[in-house]
Parts: sequence; C-alpha cells; structure tokens
Amino acid sequence: MNREKAEERQHVILHTMQNEGYLTEEQLQEALSTELVYKTKTEKVEKGFAGYFQDAAMSELSDKLDLDVQAVQTQGLKIYTTLDVNMQKKAEEIVAETISKKSDIQTGMVAIDPKTGYVKALIGGRNYEESPFNRAIQAKRQPGSTIKPLLYYSAIMKGFTPATEMKSEPTSFSYDDGKATYKPSNYNDYYANDFITMLQAIALSDNVFAVKTHMFIGMEELIKTGELMGLSTKIKKNPSAALGTSPVRLVDIVNAYGILGNGGKKIEPTFITKIEDAQGEVIYKADREKEQVLNEQAAFVTTHMMKGMFDSSINDYTSVTGHSIADSLTRDYAGKSGTTSTDSWMIGMAPQLVTGVWTGYDKGKTIDLVQERSYAKTIWSTFMEEALDKQSVKAFRPPDGVVGVYINPANGKLATEDCPVRRLTYFIAGTEPTQYCEEHIDELDGSEEKQKPKEQKKEGWFDKYFKWWD
Repeated sequence: MNREKAEERQHVILHTMQNEGYLTEEQLQEALSTELVYKTKTEKVEKGFAGYFQDAAMSELSDKLDLDVQAVQTQGLKIYTTLDVNMQKKAEEIVAETISKKSDIQTGMVAIDPKTGYVKALIGGRNYEESPFNRAIQAKRQPGSTIKPLLYYSAIMKGFTPATEMKSEPTSFSYDDGKATYKPSNYNDYYANDFITMLQAIALSDNVFAVKTHMFIGMEELIKTGELMGLSTKIKKNPSAALGTSPVRLVDIVNAYGILGNGGKKIEPTFITKIEDAQGEVIYKADREKEQVLNEQAAFVTTHMMKGMFDSSINDYTSVTGHSIADSLTRDYAGKSGTTSTDSWMIGMAPQLVTGVWTGYDKGKTIDLVQERSYAKTIWSTFMEEALDKQSVKAFRPPDGVVGVYINPANGKLATEDCPVRRLTYFIAGTEPTQYCEEHIDELDGSEEKQKPKEQKKEGWFDKYFKWWD
C-alpha cells in the first residue's frame, strides 16, 4: 500500500469532479478533509481452493457451451458457479480432520441442493495437487446397499408397501432359466429367520429381503429406475444388482437421492448457474424448470422409510445401520449406507441438502481397519450438522395422496396402545394396513378378554408370494 500515491489520486479525482460540476466547493473541501480508509486486497478464493470443483465447472463449460479455459480468459466471460465457499471449506476441513494422515485411503464427497441440482461442495480426493483424478465424478465404484432406495422405490411402484413382509433367512436364488444360482448373505450372517417388514429391511439393510424383492418385481425394474433417476452407468441384470454390484458414479447416485427427496422432480448435477459476456449479456443460464420423473407419492414413502436407519426403535435381529452416528444428529435425515470389501458409502439428506461420501482405495485394496470403515459416516454426519447449523429445521412434507398411520414395525400391522413400538409410517393412499396388531393384547382378570380393535382381514397378492417363498 502506498499512502502518498493514494492521497494524490484522491485529490485528482475530487478536483476533476468539482471542475465537471459534480461537487460544489463546500463538498470538495469536506471530501478532501475526510480521512481515507485503507483495505488490503484479498483473493475471494485461495489459490488451489476447490480444485476438483473448478475442474468440474470447466468440464461443464466444455460440454454445454464448447468453451475452454483460453476462451474464458480471452473473451472476458463472467462465470457464476453454484459453489458455497463456506460449505466447501467445512467439507475440506472435516475430511482432513477425520481421516488419519497415516492412511492412504481416498475419498469423494458431493453436496447438492435437491431442489435445483446445484453442487454446493465437492471433494474428489484428499489432495488435488498430488492427484487431480476426481473420484466424486470420474470414478465408478460398487455402491453396495446405497442402491436399495432405488430398488424399494421400484417395489412400491409394483405394489409393495413399508408393511410388506418377507422372510429373512439364508436363501438360494435360481436365475438365467435355472442355469445359475445366487446365495446372498447378510452382514455377519445375521438373519431374523422370520418375517420382517420392508420398513425394517431398509433400516437394517437386510440383503435377502432386497434380493427377494428384486427377483419378484423383475430385475429389469431396478434398471429402469436407475435410468429414470439419471445414473449414467447402466445397472446389470442379475440378482446381485440389488446389493449394489453394478458400479456407479458418486455424483450420480447422490443426485438420484436428491430426486427422491424433492418429490420426484428431475435434477442433474449443476456447477454453473449463468455466464455473462464482456458486455454483461447473459449467454447461458441453468434451467430451473424441473420435470416430474418419479411418482411423487412413492418417492415420499421411500424417503420417509429411509429415516429408519437412524431410528433405534426399529432394531430387531440386528441394529439399524445408522446407530453409530444417530446420537450426533440434531435433525431428521433420510439416508442409506453401503459397504463392500473395497468401498464404504454414506448418502443422506435433509430437505435443503443431500450429501454423499465415499471412501476406499484407488487400486482395489480392501478396507480392513474398523476405523476406516467408519470414515464415510463420520464425515457425512459432521458435515451435514455443520453445513445446516444456521438453517431452519425442515421436515420432508407429505404430498397429497399419502396416508400416515402408526404401525408396529415388526409386523406391519396397525399399532395398538399395547404395542411396545408405534412408528408413524406413510403409505400411498389405499395401501395402508387394515389389520391391527394382536400380539401384545393382554388378558383381563377372569374370562373377560380385553376388547380387541376391529380389523378388516384382507389377503393381498403378497400373501401368496410369502407362501411361495416359504
């Protein structure tokens, strides 16, 4: 800073304004007597900050407007991005603080506004300077159980409900006209060896229930849903696809969760909101009209079921998959975790923000340390809480055409006051349960029995299905 030159410049400008009639003599003297306030120029964004995001934005420029870095620099374009600098800083800090510096494990993270598709923060790896490969956008990894919300949305569209029951037990599946078999296993080989509801199945991440669902509705349904929800990699037609064996890009599946959370409106990951030329004319603007691509009611029912992973009241033969982070959360979230031998995932959302985190090794090395398996959930929960800290607590609002009733999550029947667990659960109108739970009705003194709630016994198509699976 050169104080002398600044004051000289002040005098020149003010006298010029007075000569041109913009200032009176009195105003000139007042302005000259005003002490200058000096500010040090700082860059809005530090050098190297959000490198992965910047690369993604340039890629979007190239794809949509056929512009490169040189064109941007020489044509004087002004580019407005979707980046939230504060969220990006929080994301980078949380990743650095969570993952041990001694570990070689990598990570990818994407945070998107589910209403618009605007990418608010993005991390493609632990060190951009060392490795600019963007694992959030370029890498294709097996998503594990994070694919299940797409599967259960497909099932709801085929008549399943959160109360639908199937048996959780070791099961061998025959496919390809009997030429092949597939036998999935649950985590640590834990099974209910009894019927469980779909509400429980997604919260406990029961693999057998998922594959049974996949096989019954038809394996092509998950493929169709994946395409409908914007997955750029096609899901393979096999039983294991229900457990996330078909690779996906992190940014794609996070965007798919955003579509579920916003009520089924199509969005796509967006890095640039608008571009102006050197004259200030807008030459590009991101589309704000969103097409309805999913059934709004089925999308909401699926999203509401996804809140179960943090609800310990649904614990059964094993704990809900979000139990390790549930106590650190201060608002309602819907989400799903996923694990393979080489990948660890956590994707979840509030109405304002959907975030996905992947951790794993670049070269197929398995994740063997317990601490490393917890990174994705820890990063996700810490980031969501800090990113939304100043924002109001919002709930996913049920649309017209759904009905909320209290059920016993263990059997899917309408809960009574005697049920140990009563959970508010949403159904597409007309598919809600009509039978009351009788398992916990106590007998009164003598022969007089406590009055049972009225019920309407009705056998649906799935009753036959359950007998078929027995």
